[in-house]
Amino acid sequence: MSSISNIRLQIWVLGLIRATEAIAWSSIFPYAYFMIQSFNVPEHDIAFYSAALIALFTLGEFLTGIVWARVSDKIGRKPTMLMGTFCGFVTVLTLGFSRSVGVAMASRAFGGLLNPNVGLVQTSTGELASKEQRPKAFSLVTFIRSVGDLIGPVLGGLLADPATLYPSVFPQNSLWTSYPYLLPNLVVGMLQALTFILTFFVLQETHPGMSRPSQATPGHSVVQAFTRFFSRRDKHPETTTYTPLLHGDPTGLEAQQGPTEDDPLLDQQQQQQTLGNDARTYSDSAFDPSNPHSPPPPNPAAPKPPSPFRAFPPQVILQVLALSLLPFHKIASDSLTSTFLALDANDPNDNEPASGAGAATTTTPRGTPLPHSQRGFGFDTRMIGIIFLTEAIFRVLIQPTAIPWFVSKLGALRPFHWVLELYPAMYIFTPFLPQLPSPFGVVLLLLDLWTKVALSSVGYICSAVLITNTSPSSEALARINGAAASFSCLARSAGLLLSGGLFGAGLQLGYLQIPFWTLGAVALVGAIEAGFLVDHS
Repeated sequence: MSSISNIRLQIWVLGLIRATEAIAWSSIFPYAYFMIQSFNVPEHDIAFYSAALIALFTLGEFLTGIVWARVSDKIGRKPTMLMGTFCGFVTVLTLGFSRSVGVAMASRAFGGLLNPNVGLVQTSTGELASKEQRPKAFSLVTFIRSVGDLIGPVLGGLLADPATLYPSVFPQNSLWTSYPYLLPNLVVGMLQALTFILTFFVLQETHPGMSRPSQATPGHSVVQAFTRFFSRRDKHPETTTYTPLLHGDPTGLEAQQGPTEDDPLLDQQQQQQTLGNDARTYSDSAFDPSNPHSPPPPNPAAPKPPSPFRAFPPQVILQVLALSLLPFHKIASDSLTSTFLALDANDPNDNEPASGAGAATTTTPRGTPLPHSQRGFGFDTRMIGIIFLTEAIFRVLIQPTAIPWFVSKLGALRPFHWVLELYPAMYIFTPFLPQLPSPFGVVLLLLDLWTKVALSSVGYICSAVLITNTSPSSEALARINGAAASFSCLARSAGLLLSGGLFGAGLQLGYLQIPFWTLGAVALVGAIEAGFLVDHS
């Protein structure tokens, strides 16, 4: 069995775990506004409750992120991720059957509380890949996750309220009328179930004190079949000898197998063979992973994790803060965009309806220096889903090719600075796009969304690489990623709640630019903070 191909497969499975979690998290974006509206919530409160419905998921992740990291240190990465995937399956079905604000909010909250996969997937990826290959590894996981992030809104937009959108297929006075948001959650639940099965049969344990290079999963034969498929173009069977390396030594695999630039990952069997503080290495040339009868190398005892103070030096804290500020405004912007697209295209103070996407007049008195903005695009869930589909296509085109090359050539720190410096300007003109003549408003909206896709893709990959490189030891990586994921989720929740409340206030005052410009100010703070970051690669 090709070890390189096996690691590729492991990374793909980790990416799928994150993708299904991302689909569950983001599929509610297009219909959150309409779902809250169906619960008879006052119009001026819909934006806040919609943001809260999204925010509770990430708030739950924040409250339990570090707890799940410690659980995974005790029982392993794989069992913990299996628990999270199963709980995700249960909570999305509960959301689909909800008939009140309370049940919907509770299902989203428990969906976040019981989800450990945000930090654990990052940790497992770092344990699989060497320092030199982490940009490609994190890029692949981020790419798969981001595709899920974009498939979610498309799925939610096209499948929500099917009895209204597709009356010939889903008849009136049926289950789909009583539970108009069951179908998207049912599909998400099926994806969660399939991911659980794939994880159980294919994924291997990556914890350095619990994994064994010869460890067979319940689906060992399935792994062999998949890896043979991934390496079907090899002209000669690949043989690998086990040569343990100290953490960070990239030379062993290259000396044995001579990988090319197309090999995205190094062998897992050459990762993290340091026995605590014992710097000795041992010879185990008799071990051959392609031979199931060969004796395995010694399985080192789990090293003692460093103290919390040593696991979080000042530079790690700065990296975690940077990763928190980026999703604070980015995810809040996604939620605002969904509500903005669904908001009525007619200004509530206008007597004449608007024609097109934004051929509206303004009620601003002449001479008022601050322009009014009180209208959206008035799109339904299907149109919102199509708009998010364009984002998904754009990300699929750039994420696996242009962005990894860009980061590998320039490093992680400089592109991260550029992303954070460009982001504040992206929030200035967005609230005025519906007022432009059709189709210019929609075209500029798409350009705005696509630019944010590119910026966020580069930003998240760079941040993942920087955090992993800054970790003081491999044993601290799970705790650092758990903290980073936890505070990132807190930032998402805070950003969502703040932007939702400001959106409602701005709608009443006639200044929808208030929430967007607030996010721009937060993005500016993130750009300033990034100036203190250091890349320890």
